[in-house]
Amino acid sequence: MSKSCHRKMRVMDQSVQGALLKRTCLHWFSFLVLSICITSGLGILTGDLTKPIADQLSRIAASNFWPFITLVAMLPMFLVDTLRLSSRFAGPMVRLRRSMDNLADHDDTSPLIFREGDFWKASADSYNSVVDRYMMQQDRIAELEQQLAEARGQVSYDDASQESLEQVEKNVARLGK
Repeated sequence: MSKSCHRKMRVMDQSVQGALLKRTCLHWFSFLVLSICITSGLGILTGDLTKPIADQLSRIAASNFWPFITLVAMLPMFLVDTLRLSSRFAGPMVRLRRSMDNLADHDDTSPLIFREGDFWKASADSYNSVVDRYMMQQDRIAELEQQLAEARGQVSYDDASQESLEQVEKNVARLGK
């Protein structure tokens, strides 16, 4: 159904993915500040209370230097992972939106296929079913319009026939909307 391909790292939907990246940074920063506060508070409470707070904080900072550096170094990894994961649902929605725009503007009926690993594959199947039904209705409308044109050319109209013909035209127009 869909082929596996190497994904390029890029932003598919800037508003959605940008919001996710901002939220990830906010959560990471909140976690970092909370970790520092808890570590410092517990270090002071469990440390030698006779020593000045500055000495205790210096000891706590020295003993937690590498875990702090590790947390700071992990932020870019969190952001890259968030971007990759969000591309699996933002990309399909961008492609779905583009396909709907093409259908609305050009009656483009190429099937929508999501890549391996993308979310919402069922949405592509549903969209393709809707497009198929739409195209069948468009074909039926064209067929009815052709029959109507042929009927106009072959029949002389009395009042009852004219009313029937007008009703058929209304039905065709209603189907075309």
